[in-house]
Amino acid sequence: MSAMRVSKRLDELYAVCGPTRPGYSHEEDAAHELAAAWMREAGLEVGRDEAGNLFGRRGAARIWSGSHLDSVPNGGRFDGVLGVVAAIEAAERLPDAELAVVAFRAEEAGPMGSRRLSELPDAFVELHIEQGSVLERLGEPLGVVTAISGQARGAKTFEGRAAHAGTTPMEERADALVEAARFILHVERCAADSSLATVGVVEIDPGAMNVVPGRVTVSIDVRAPDAAALERLIEAIDFEPTWRQDPVAMSGAPFEALKAALPGAPELPSGAGHDAMVLAAAGVPTAMLFVRSVNGVSHSPDELSSAEDIALAVDALTETLRRLY
Repeated sequence: MSAMRVSKRLDELYAVCGPTRPGYSHEEDAAHELAAAWMREAGLEVGRDEAGNLFGRRGAARIWSGSHLDSVPNGGRFDGVLGVVAAIEAAERLPDAELAVVAFRAEEAGPMGSRRLSELPDAFVELHIEQGSVLERLGEPLGVVTAISGQARGAKTFEGRAAHAGTTPMEERADALVEAARFILHVERCAADSSLATVGVVEIDPGAMNVVPGRVTVSIDVRAPDAAALERLIEAIDFEPTWRQDPVAMSGAPFEALKAALPGAPELPSGAGHDAMVLAAAGVPTAMLFVRSVNGVSHSPDELSSAEDIALAVDALTETLRRLY
């Protein structure tokens, strides 16, 4: 019955609040109101902080669990939402536990809400869909996150010479886009093992069909599960990051409790950032549980985790929180 309630609430929030819920929007507000009602049904005392983060508390509430309710444009019904709904369900199953369920604001935009958190718990556990295909390839429904990968972002500009596409011989061209294309292939070759490297934006000047590109700027996004690997990747690609987030390890009592609740479960890093990353970086003992994503799809209406996997995940989250209080 409780697993069915989780699935029903996921469907309800998606139907009421829609697939696009930007941080601090009316749609995210509506999602928070739904979650607040469910928190009250679970016997939790509802409140908010100055950043708009939503809390459902019981007692001293030093053990926290939750995630976010905002979404990317035209997103899915599981990303973030599952972590909040599952935490509410776990709190209802543990009526004597002094814990808090949190719905952070604007995770997709920063994350903003967790960065502005006014108080820190003794322990935080986040349940989240994997948003990738590792668990599916392993044939495993759940995984224990060991660390959240470090990230570095920047850009590189290639200078050429704009020229007429119909009159400039090939051997006389200084085509900035050709040089940028070689660099993009270099970026791809530099990524190895668990490291990732992506060029997602290419800006071409002047950007006309009949003009040889004179100037091209490409974005660079690199990720690695440990600091040394991240530094090696930056050096291999040869760019200057303008933004950087160091890798963050999951640790302490929550991490050990999650492993005890899921003996033999695969362990894997997270390539995506999460609210758990922010709390762990602030010194909060943190654990993160991944649920298998069908076909590895996320940030899309096709995002899917099975009801069976979700039921197992809620059980594992509940057991982890039980071991912590």
